Order: sequence, then structure tokens, then C-alpha cells
Amino acid sequence: MYKKLLTTSVVSVSLLLGAHAALAAVDKSDKDKPAGYVAKTTDGTAPNTTYYGDPPGAGRWTDGPAPIEALGGCTGEEMKAGTVIKADNLDALKDLCFEGKAVGSMITDNVEWMIREKALMINTRHSEFIEMDPLYMQATQDGKANVTFDPATREANGWKAGMLFDPQDLLKDMDADGKSSDPAAGDKWIWNLRAPTYGATMDLRHISWVFLDAHKGMERIQRWWARRYYMEGRLDGGPISEGDGTILQKTVLVAIYPQDIKGIGIFSIRYNDPSAKKPDDVWAYLKSVRRARRLSGNAWMDPIGGTVQLYDDWDIWDAVPTKYKDVTLLGKRWIWAIAHAPLITVDLAFKNTIKEFPAVDMDTPPHFFPNEQVQWEPREVVILEGTPPDEHPYSKKIVYMEIDYPRPYLGEAYDKNGKFWKSFIFQNRVDWGDDGYAAPIPVVGHIIDWKAEFSTTWSSNMKANPAGVEETDVSLKQLIKLAR
Repeated sequence: MYKKLLTTSVVSVSLLLGAHAALAAVDKSDKDKPAGYVAKTTDGTAPNTTYYGDPPGAGRWTDGPAPIEALGGCTGEEMKAGTVIKADNLDALKDLCFEGKAVGSMITDNVEWMIREKALMINTRHSEFIEMDPLYMQATQDGKANVTFDPATREANGWKAGMLFDPQDLLKDMDADGKSSDPAAGDKWIWNLRAPTYGATMDLRHISWVFLDAHKGMERIQRWWARRYYMEGRLDGGPISEGDGTILQKTVLVAIYPQDIKGIGIFSIRYNDPSAKKPDDVWAYLKSVRRARRLSGNAWMDPIGGTVQLYDDWDIWDAVPTKYKDVTLLGKRWIWAIAHAPLITVDLAFKNTIKEFPAVDMDTPPHFFPNEQVQWEPREVVILEGTPPDEHPYSKKIVYMEIDYPRPYLGEAYDKNGKFWKSFIFQNRVDWGDDGYAAPIPVVGHIIDWKAEFSTTWSSNMKANPAGVEETDVSLKQLIKLAR
């Protein structure tokens, strides 16, 4: 069982300053923490129903059941938390109850296939309320009246910070089966995902991609330096917007290991263009000529550094909805998901061994699933299906995303013939930035190519709002400096 850290959970907007002061007083650094350490995200305080609904469905906030569990309808024999769901016990467990839902009802078809055929194991825990930073949630409330959506162009305008569309408002348009009366609901959920959720800066600290063969295990490791700087929607105590308003975000990604790829990198600019007609500007640094060259506007559909992950697969879904031909809300449901990942997911004390990545089960075939001690819990999600442009490698992408704020947990990608191709399993946890900003973030991404029976799984000790980062630290000049 993981050791846990008790943090202060504050839901009152009137206590925002006190919340950040309290969070700042808690030791949330990675230093000297065991690899299995998981932060506790509740303290018995009930969620703010304005943000999380009534009754809230965002997980238990006490040791007892949350009110939402009574609506699940499963009242038979209970499965105990800590039970590991696997191929040899799935049939015996699937009709048991857990937090008011049947165990099997929270297993997607894709996950069930991975359990039965590919040896995926799901170590279960009770859900726990996860609070998005109150600054972010209140910014949503303060700004939502100013956001406009044009059904003809699918463009959203008027956004400043937080989410563009209040999930509680979107849920009002959905029936009990999760079908929405709003034909643009899918676009609106994805607009929320692509607005900044990490505060002001995302530091992909210690990020590494591990190349994993389903039969042979670890082949090689690639280490990268990566950082994303948001120009809009900034929530770090300073201005919420920097520059002239034309740029949404800047990203630098540079390889630092092994030597044969060291110095390869990209710098990208995503523009604050709701139409997505203005393509991202992307520069790649080429070691052979020691210069940066501009790439085509379709680089967002390309693989990252020889991995099986596309740039569009950041956060499972990285594109604004208008880059896709269509985004459809398929419904809502409960799933098993990883929302409380270990605090340390890259352990440099074991560098260049499989122990460096304690959240990935690299010593058990097929070598690329979450480690057995990583726990899954019930989360309520919306299911979104996107149809990419014709030149995209996928014919469609499906994402399962937290219902109260945009945090993807699972995804699927299909090839041009409509055949299932890739699975995405993302491990998430709350990170507290250096300024106390609380952000649920992905720290491990399992991107699995089932045609090749191969995965490039990334792990990172992700950090939100690292101190001292300025716009010039995420720039073309910085790319060249790091690459050389």
C-alpha cells in the first residue's frame, strides 16, 4: 500500500489566497519520496457543488460512500478495494458491486480485451475527490458568459481563462444515457481540453520515452527536455495574457539522450486562432547543418522522434476541434481509470534500468502496461469521437475524459480502414506548482501500437508552474541553445 500525503482541500472561492498559502506550506517536492508515494487529495471537505454538480460525482471525499454512489443501482455483493482484476478472475468479479456500479460496467470493451487477451491487470482502489485549482474553476464561472460559439464554423471566441464551457451547463443538455440535445457538445468538450489546464507553464521534467516490444521488452530509452509556455489563460498570479493575443502556446522539445539523437528537437507556436486555418509554426533543429529549419503546417500529425506517438497524441488529443472534421459526444459513463498515479514516475536513482520507471510493468509481458501496484478507480467520463482530416494517419480517435474538467484517461485510435490500431492509457495525478497551483496532470502515457505489438511509453515527473520560467525560456533561441 502506498504511503500517502494529506494535503489541504479548499473549495471556497473566498479562501483562495488561504488555499494557496496552505498548499505552499506542504512539502510536495520529489526529493526523498519513495517511488510508490501517492498524494491524498481529500480532507473530508465536501466539493463545491457549483463546480462539481449536486450531488458531486468527482469521487469520495470522506471514508464513506459519496451520495452519487446511491444512484448507481448496484446493491449486491461488494468487491473489496485492492482486488486486482485480471483474466483469471474477471468473470467472477464483473457482476459484483463497487461504489454503486457493477465492476464490469466500468470496463470498456478495449480494456476488457486487454485484460482477457493481453494480460492487463487492474489494481482497484476507492475513488477520491480530485479538486482542480479553484482559480481555474472560478475563472470558468467568471468568463463563461463572454464565450460565444458559432455552430456554422465550430469556432469559440471570447475566452480568457479556465474552461470555455462550464461542464455543469453541458451536462444539463444530456439525458440519463449521456445523449446531448446540443449537436455541438463534442466540440465544446474538446475546446475545454485544449484551453490551458496546467496554470501558466508545463514542465515535462525528466521525460523519457521507452521503446518496448511486447515479446522482448525494453529496447532503448530516449530522454528529452520539454516545456510548454502558455501565452493565454495564464493562472500564476500575473497577467492572464502575454503578448498581443495572437499566440496561444509555445513548446520546446529537445532530445538529450542517446548521443545519436542528442540535439534533435522542435520549437512550435500554436496560434490563438479558433478557425485553425493558421497552421502551427514548427521549427526543427537539424544536427547535420546545425541550423533550425521550418517544417510544414501538418507537423502536428507526425510521430514524435521515431515513437508511435503523434504530436496530436499529447494528452491523448492535442488538436483544437476545428482541426478535425467532426467531434461527436458519444455519451457519458463510468470507467476504471488512473487518477492517483505515483508521485515519482521517473526514479533517477535507477537510471538506465527498468526500475527507473516504477509505474510501468516492464518485467512482465507485454512489458508496457501500468505496473500492478498502480491503482485504478471509478471515474465518470464523457466519451468523445473525432474524425481527423483526410491526411491524418487515423480515421477516428476516441477519448474518455473526466466529466468535471478536461483530464483524459483512456483513448483509442483507428486506422484508415476503420480497424482498431492503438490504445492510450494515461496515468494522472495532482501536481502542486511552485506557486501552489493545483493541477491534475498526466505523468505516464502508454501509447500502444497493437499492429506492431510495440509501445513507446513515456514517463515524466511533470511539474505545473515551475518558478522562474519566462517566455524567452521557451523559444527558437532556446531550442538552438539546448540543441547545440
